[in-house]
Amino acid sequence: MYEDNKEDILCSGIDHTMISLISHKINLLIVGGGRAALIKAKTFIQRGCSSVSVVSKEFLPEFEELEHYSNLKLIKEEYKKLYIKDKHIIAIATNCEEVNKKVRKDCDELSKLYIDCTNPKEGLCIMACQRSTKSTSFGINTNDISPKTSVFLANKIKDKLEKYDNFISFTALIRNKAKELKNKNEIMGFICSDDFLFFYEIGLGELILKMFYPDVELFKE
Repeated sequence: MYEDNKEDILCSGIDHTMISLISHKINLLIVGGGRAALIKAKTFIQRGCSSVSVVSKEFLPEFEELEHYSNLKLIKEEYKKLYIKDKHIIAIATNCEEVNKKVRKDCDELSKLYIDCTNPKEGLCIMACQRSTKSTSFGINTNDISPKTSVFLANKIKDKLEKYDNFISFTALIRNKAKELKNKNEIMGFICSDDFLFFYEIGLGELILKMFYPDVELFKE
């Protein structure tokens, strides 16, 4: 998907400013019906986007396997500007540069965020390789655009993070119980530390917290 512009990107890299989308509020349009469009459709559908529309005159047969998803809409027509007006994000995934250029122009005019699957540097955003554990979600990109490397690293990071799932859930519980306290930041700084993690991992987390904050009823039901 990145062959056409690989050399240029590898020389210059891309700076990233990451945000996390609240999936169930996002309406997405994918322009194209080929392999790149299929991959993006699967990703956004499975991540729970409110609406994923795909417009193309032709679709790969594999799109039929996705038709049971209620948040997917296939539009078998040529791209028109009106299709992007009620969408938050556009994914450009055709093999026609003339069409891609028109979609980019339309998106710029309407201030839409767009991903260009055929030439990532032409877009305004890039899909991170995303993974989740029980308590975390994260995405990773390599600055020189190497999707296979991002997948490799994401899987390694997930393996590392999974051992902290229970600790993360514990810190979130304490934060919710302490959110009205004046010393909330102090308490969170205390538990989000390597020293406290050590005691938590040997089963003494609550005891240590009660020792240092005896007047705060963090564990009262």
